[in-house]
Amino acid sequence: MKKNQDKPAIIILCGGKGLRLRPITKDIPKPLVMLNDKPILQYILNQFIKYRFNKFLIATGYKSNKIKNFLKNNFQTLDYKIINSGDVDILTRIKDCIEIIDDDFILSYGDTISNINLNKLIKFHSDNVNFVTVTSFPIKIPFGVMEIDKNSFVKSFTEKPTLDSVMNIGYFYFSKKYHDLFFKYNSFIEILSYLSRQNKLKAFNHSGIHITINTIAELEYANNNIKKIFI
Repeated sequence: MKKNQDKPAIIILCGGKGLRLRPITKDIPKPLVMLNDKPILQYILNQFIKYRFNKFLIATGYKSNKIKNFLKNNFQTLDYKIINSGDVDILTRIKDCIEIIDDDFILSYGDTISNINLNKLIKFHSDNVNFVTVTSFPIKIPFGVMEIDKNSFVKSFTEKPTLDSVMNIGYFYFSKKYHDLFFKYNSFIEILSYLSRQNKLKAFNHSGIHITINTIAELEYANNNIKKIFI
């Protein structure tokens, strides 16, 4: 891979089995599930390419050869390397990637599409360079929510509220000084919990469009909304 002084490397996690998308993922990995006429991974890569990122590590496992063939046929000029770790956890996939790079990196999920402004993400991180950045997104409940008192009287009713809590949608920015952290813990969640306890994890809020595809229902939603992201 070419040395890149200007942009962080991009690690995209593409190794899971996508069990909740069966039977679709019986024969293909989840990042290659089609939305309209393109696989999920193509949308993710195109968003990074739009912002001129040019160094990619594709962390694979399940049906890795199909991702290899897809990239070979569709992204011939892209500077990428496939890291096939097999059937392992997320932490192992990340460690296998950072062992071959000496860069800052952005970590993304292979099932999450967003119209995130990556220039703003980088600016946010550069203003908070001593921290790890995670991208957050508001959680909107798809139901009416009621507050009920001890006598069963409904005291308030809110239709589909947006919660004060937010969700993690990936797009983590890790400066290279944090590489060693991945070899000190047993899971990725343990690393995030440690960073949170040490006040070393800051959230970049994305309020645009975000789609994560874990289930058949989410895939149907994505098919109906993907054109809002990439026209």
